[in-house]
Order: sequence, then structure tokens, then C-alpha cells
Amino acid sequence: MVQKQGILFIRTRTIRRAASNTRLGSAAVEFAVIAPLFFLLLAGIIEFGTAFRIQHCLSAAARQGARAAIIDGSTSSQITQKMRDTCVKNLKVGPADVIVTITVNGQSNAELSLATEGAEIQVTVGIPYSKAGVGFYAKTFANSILSSSCTLEKE
Repeated sequence: MVQKQGILFIRTRTIRRAASNTRLGSAAVEFAVIAPLFFLLLAGIIEFGTAFRIQHCLSAAARQGARAAIIDGSTSSQITQKMRDTCVKNLKVGPADVIVTITVNGQSNAELSLATEGAEIQVTVGIPYSKAGVGFYAKTFANSILSSSCTLEKE
């Protein structure tokens, strides 16, 4: 009778091991199915954070440029250079990649030195996403341009 209990005990332990191995195998299959979706979602979160950082830098550059543009004696070339320098420093891009547009009373590329008091000055700065973004989505949205603008009144 003791031997029967011993055989029964050995068989029960073998069955438990087989069941546990089956559970491990199903976990591996589930991970293989879910992992690509999880990593794609994780890459999207990282890329969204990068796009948000780029947009924040562009917004800061536009505000800084607009504040400098409303002061007497400022010229369009000074403001354009200031905004390009800010974007090059913060976003690590080339100066040629930064697109700057200065509008005075709705007229594009007007000279700031000719603007009178009370004129509406709009400064817009943009950059192609493919130049500042990194990762998978930078190539996906290669034709997209992130931009920001700020409008202030000349003092």
C-alpha cells in the first residue's frame, strides 16, 4: 500500500509539472502576440513627446521673436537670425531648416523698420518634422511642418 501511494505521488507531481510547462508556453505565445503592439504604442508615446518638445521650442522662439520685433529699431534680418539661432541651439538643426516668416499688417516679408506704431506684427517659425524628429514616425510624417506664430502690436 505504501508503494501505491508513492507511485500515485510521483504521477501527481509529473502531471503538475506538465501543467506548469503548458502555462509557461501559453504565456510565451501571448507575449509574442501582444509585444509588437505594446512596443508600437511605446514608440508612439516617445515620438509624441518629441513632437511636443519641438512644438514648445518653436512656440518659445516665436514669442521671443515677436517681442524683439515690436521694439523700435529692429529689422527683419535681425529677428530672423535671432529665431534661427534659438531653434538651432534648442533643436539641434541646421539654420537652413528653420523657416521664418514676418508679416506686418498682413503683408508677408515686409521690413520691420518701416512698420509704424500700432502695426500688427506676426512672426511665424516652422521646421520640417523630418529634420527635428527622430525614430520611426519622423520618416512617416516627413512632409509635415511643425510651426508656431505669435502676433503683437508695434510699440
